[in-house]
Amino acid sequence: MTRIPSVRTPRNRAARLLVTALFVASLARPAALHATCAAVPKAPLDADSPADVMDRPARAWTFDRWVDSKPLALDSLRGKVVLVRWFNTGCKYCGNTLPALESLRTRYGGQGLVVVGVFHPKPIHEVSDAFVRKTAHELGFHGPIAVDERWSTLERWWLDGHPDRNWTSVSFLIDRDGIVRWAHGGGEYHPSTDPRHASCDASYAELERTIRRLLDDRAAAR
Repeated sequence: MTRIPSVRTPRNRAARLLVTALFVASLARPAALHATCAAVPKAPLDADSPADVMDRPARAWTFDRWVDSKPLALDSLRGKVVLVRWFNTGCKYCGNTLPALESLRTRYGGQGLVVVGVFHPKPIHEVSDAFVRKTAHELGFHGPIAVDERWSTLERWWLDGHPDRNWTSVSFLIDRDGIVRWAHGGGEYHPSTDPRHASCDASYAELERTIRRLLDDRAAAR
């Protein structure tokens, strides 16, 4: 049976209430909502660090189903560089990030990059393929979409053993040999010249550099 995700803990509920309060306050000052790219308090500060998954083999995924794509097994993607991002509806961070993922997919797809969007309903409940498709397309993503309806893979890859995780909109970049080489502990990343989104721009730039390096490593070995 799937463990109740950490986002339901009292501490994280308090964090969500704080974010809601910030949003209400921002109605009078719209710029306040975008003061940083990660407005959710961390408790503890390193709770969302992906350090423990870095440079380790990615675990097999067990998604409930795929939308508008044949099922993709991680083992079948050996030889490809794979970027996986969890997203859901009503998440402004996902809305800011998925267009950037689509840009990476179209730019590097022909060179061996596969980008997979993973929909995880929040809270956990059944969702239709039509709803998942509509959400992804409205957010700007048109690549392969997996549905992690019961959070089984998210649980195994990210939440298990970490009750204080604040984010579920996580990302993992896996090299051609199945090793995690870059990870993002949730929130948003995208190119931006806005100083308020400097951390988003820096994370995106780091991701793109890592993608290029991983693609070039195999090309140089040929």
